[in-house]
Amino acid sequence: MATLTSAYNPSYSENASILTGNPNRVIVEIEDSIDKGFWENILKEQCPSKDLHFNPYHTVLNDNDMGNRVKGKTRIMEMADQMNDWHIGCIDSDYDWILSDYCNKGKTINDNKYLLQTYAYSFENLVCLSSTLNDFCQETTEECTDIDFNDYVQKVSEVIYPLLIWSVYLYSKGNHDFTPTAWHDILISTLNDTKASLELIKERVKAKLDELNTNHTSEIAERNNMQDSLSNVKSITKENAYLFVRGHELFDHLVNSILKPIIGGLRTQHYNTINKLDMDKDARTIALKDYSNKQKSVKDLLYKNYRYKEQTFIYDMICKDVEKIWTKN
Repeated sequence: MATLTSAYNPSYSENASILTGNPNRVIVEIEDSIDKGFWENILKEQCPSKDLHFNPYHTVLNDNDMGNRVKGKTRIMEMADQMNDWHIGCIDSDYDWILSDYCNKGKTINDNKYLLQTYAYSFENLVCLSSTLNDFCQETTEECTDIDFNDYVQKVSEVIYPLLIWSVYLYSKGNHDFTPTAWHDILISTLNDTKASLELIKERVKAKLDELNTNHTSEIAERNNMQDSLSNVKSITKENAYLFVRGHELFDHLVNSILKPIIGGLRTQHYNTINKLDMDKDARTIALKDYSNKQKSVKDLLYKNYRYKEQTFIYDMICKDVEKIWTKN
């Protein structure tokens, strides 16, 4: 795995493209190997002529302090001002895009055309786009469900919206009363039922809101001003708030508490349907085996739920950023 001190830096990448006679050779820095599929899907679609080489950083140890873990995003940001047409970076926005009018880090990302960002908190949020989940479920199981995933996620989004605003506001102030990782306490370990899970999330959100409203009474007006600004400037609303919470927790919540149990039941239902079909034993065995071979883990399948591309303004924003890199003015 390459590091910032290795030969795989922007200057090397530019020279390599010249020496090899391959001007389309591009090194793509990504935070982790799990991000590759998402960015590869976009870049290959938008730039089919580019010879892309993905370099995941993962979380690496700082040479000066073996106990200090440095995120891949931090590493990529450190080299951002050296990037060029042959060496680019792809990062999760976290809260940085939301706060680009409030904090320097977000502005730095926005102003560097060689840094592509998710705009949503992370790519996990985008593959969980609410309007895509029913189609995802049906394709995964070949069965229909009476569960309206879009409705469920939208209701969760409405519930967490005021807490998102508090979280973003406090983060901009350097306050740790509700950091992005605190979404774990809100969204994880919920029940395997949409109604029950929603009620549990409501209870948790209310308790945290009561606490924050009490502890930061003098800041409520300023927090409300930020809410208005984010709505007007960034188009962040209660309907899409779920796209901007920490994506890992949103993803795990939907996979473990909602999608996995429902999809598991639908797969069993489909097996039973096959078993009841009027066919001979060999044909049934083949049909069951074919269906079984298609069944991959819900988590792995959701990572590749690229249906979001036609259904959110964020994809168009990412595509325009890609165009800026290789389109000369």
